[in-house]
Amino acid sequence: MTHWLPISDPSDVSVCRRYVRQLARAAGFSNARTEEIAIVVSEAATNVLRYANRGRCLLQVMPGVRGARLALIVLDRGPGINALDKMMRDGVSSESSAGLGLGAMQRLSDRFDIYSNSEEGTVVACEFQVTPYQPPVMDVAGLLVTHPSETCCGDAWDMACVTRTTVPDGRLDVILCDGLGHGRRAADASEEVLRGFARKSGRSPAAALSDISVDIAATRGAVAACVAVAASGRRMSYASVGNIATIRTRLGETKRFATRDGRLGAARVSPFSDEIDLIPGDVVILHSDGLVTLRDLHEKPALLMRSALLIAGKLMAENFRGRDDAGLAVIKIAKET
Repeated sequence: MTHWLPISDPSDVSVCRRYVRQLARAAGFSNARTEEIAIVVSEAATNVLRYANRGRCLLQVMPGVRGARLALIVLDRGPGINALDKMMRDGVSSESSAGLGLGAMQRLSDRFDIYSNSEEGTVVACEFQVTPYQPPVMDVAGLLVTHPSETCCGDAWDMACVTRTTVPDGRLDVILCDGLGHGRRAADASEEVLRGFARKSGRSPAAALSDISVDIAATRGAVAACVAVAASGRRMSYASVGNIATIRTRLGETKRFATRDGRLGAARVSPFSDEIDLIPGDVVILHSDGLVTLRDLHEKPALLMRSALLIAGKLMAENFRGRDDAGLAVIKIAKET
């Protein structure tokens, strides 16, 4: 599901619940777990109606280190939540809802995060995992939104964990691509990029993109960026072809990586590549041109402290151009404890 679902009427809660059941079953969740996920969606959507009158919901399946993950983003532009700590207690709930509240939503989610204030409203981000897994070093999430007039998304992303038996540093690879144009042929090109990415596991980002370019020569082509983050989370290699933006942000500083014109699938491809050091708390963002250029993220410390999924959801909601597909991937390096 790569379109935002509106929440402005009680019937919209039922629509969100129906969609999430379809996604959960297709992703391999058990019937019992699917119903728990549906309860969380119902509570989140009902809270929007109760406190903000209207909002939006985004539901989709994300790749994960140990299998599929289901992502839920529910947001509004309401007055925010006062006494958030109180509302997080199990059993404290809005009226006319499932009677569970934020605390139970957190308990029923594998990962839960919330961002709320009076100026920006509320964003709730929930992640459900077929095989529960808590990332020790890197938190990774990505979201896609389709062109308003299309039914399939020409942007795509994926991730792969390269084990120590394959590559010395046991890194995590992430790719984001944008098939040229939009619609079915753009989606076909992006699907071919991801197939190539899966086959190139363990190669440097630049070598992987060069090989993928050969693989997708029969398609209309795509642009892409690929990063490889060492298992320690302290070093990252990067490569790109075309206008996928890649940013590394931390408190007080945002670094934007250079790009090189071109497209995967062309006769000659020479990816731009670079390497940088990372520190705990760094956030790496890859996004397509379906989003406006992200600026001054280092001036938003409250947002950078949130989970990768919540960051992705808020940035997607606030920066979607509305005239193209959009893709966004976020990698957050865990702070030292």
